[in-house]
Amino acid sequence: MKRFLKWISVAVLAILVQAQLSFLSGFFSVSLILVYFFGLRSRLKLSAFEWSGNKVEMKSVLYGALVGLMEDIFTGSIIGPGLLSKGLIGLLTPVAFTDLVFKWTPLWGGIVIVLFTLLDGAVLVGARTYFTGIHIGTMGLLQIFLLRSLVSLPFGILLKP
Repeated sequence: MKRFLKWISVAVLAILVQAQLSFLSGFFSVSLILVYFFGLRSRLKLSAFEWSGNKVEMKSVLYGALVGLMEDIFTGSIIGPGLLSKGLIGLLTPVAFTDLVFKWTPLWGGIVIVLFTLLDGAVLVGARTYFTGIHIGTMGLLQIFLLRSLVSLPFGILLKP
């Protein structure tokens, strides 16, 4: 529990720093990197004979959902898209790096973080567009998604379980 509270306080601090540095918010998602890293670290806690652990996945989903909820609250947008996207990433990270799906290597880490960044952006923009009725230009959106993916790629390569 103490370790989980430490991770939550790191997430609050990271989201607040990202909000203060507004030039980073369009190009970089600290919360996505934190949820990904938490999922990797919690995956490490399983023994070598287990391929799936409900506790690991549930903790990772809970952490992702809490980070997404905090992100939704701090950004002032509707509540739910961040919660959903970060919860999905929290679920998919430990599942993706089971030895049955992928064994973690820097290459797979980079590919998975790029895919998670695209998934995060698609869920966030899709939910906000659907529920608020705003219209967003497709080409500009794709450029932002690709730029965010390229910025998060080194973190997927460097962050090890």
